[in-house]
Amino acid sequence: MRRFLLYGHGGAYNHGAEAIVKTTIKIIREKYSDAYVAVSSHFPEQDKEFAIDADEFFERKQGDGSSALQRKAVGTVPLLSQFAREMYSDALDFITPDTVCLSVGGDNFSYPNWHRWAAFQQQAAQKKAKTILWGCSIEPSMITPEMSVVLESYAHILARETHTFNALNNSGIKTDIRLIPDPAFLLTPEPLKIPEIIQTGDIIGINISPLIIRREPIPGIIIKNITNLIDYILTKTDLKIALIPHVLMPMDNDYDLLHELEQSIPIQYRSRVWLAGEKLSAAELKYIILKCRLIICARTHTAISAYSSGVPALVLGYSVKSAGIAEDLGVGEFVLNVADLTSPDDVREMFIRLNTKTDEQRTILAQNLKDYTQRTKDYMTYI
Repeated sequence: MRRFLLYGHGGAYNHGAEAIVKTTIKIIREKYSDAYVAVSSHFPEQDKEFAIDADEFFERKQGDGSSALQRKAVGTVPLLSQFAREMYSDALDFITPDTVCLSVGGDNFSYPNWHRWAAFQQQAAQKKAKTILWGCSIEPSMITPEMSVVLESYAHILARETHTFNALNNSGIKTDIRLIPDPAFLLTPEPLKIPEIIQTGDIIGINISPLIIRREPIPGIIIKNITNLIDYILTKTDLKIALIPHVLMPMDNDYDLLHELEQSIPIQYRSRVWLAGEKLSAAELKYIILKCRLIICARTHTAISAYSSGVPALVLGYSVKSAGIAEDLGVGEFVLNVADLTSPDDVREMFIRLNTKTDEQRTILAQNLKDYTQRTKDYMTYI
């Protein structure tokens, strides 16, 4: 029996994380019919709700002792590692010499709490288990000598876009570094019953998130841009709109934000707007996205669902991953960095440009996708 531990997963209410874990488990099971797959998750109940095919789940511990330790650990690397060992103790105990440990958090090393993943590396080293940093993006400015020590403890680092791949190589990190697209490109859309409004092909998908609003350079500029865009679509075109949430975490809920946006639309236009439901899976959301003419999105995995379906995307980016994935596919022209928003009409103007170049963008995606997604087969080489 082959043992695998997937860690760094926050829960399936982040449907990007759901897509990564589901496609990763599919890759594992296609190669090893006897695989035993365990997932370390912050919210296993979410993963079970969305039918993640794991044999076992380990939940993080959040008792009083851990909480007190976490408060003391802020900014203190040894205590952060100690806190992580306590919080993820069940998952760490699962690691044996024949366990393959996959860090599946995508961009976990782009956030200040990256130190907690060092606890898994320390345990794996003690047990002589193999570890892989799987489908990752890392902000180049985050790669410090301290982080490099942890990164070098992985047997393989599989970067999902060129910016991260180049940054890791330029940092002189001495481990095997490979460039392989995000495994979520392999997610198969799952058909569902949808309103007639989004069966016509004249649909514009819109996804925005609280995360990009927290990063906006001018207070209110993102909502103003999106409301101006919606006003333009509804008053100047015959197009319809699908509002598509992708993350539903309590502190980072796309659905709540999109619902507020829907309620702000004048009543006479609401028959041309549909808000996708809260309980749809990543595969069902991808099915909706492939029905769109194009999509404006903030979430990276909304863009991945669009790209992999051949649907042009205008990405409101905030990190290396958005730009890197788009550029690798030859569609980097339509990534708008949130930090560069200065006018309430920036998004509308880029939408108008993309709307006139939709056929051209579809052609570019069609030309590049086959070879691009073919490279995801390389994941099997490393497990």
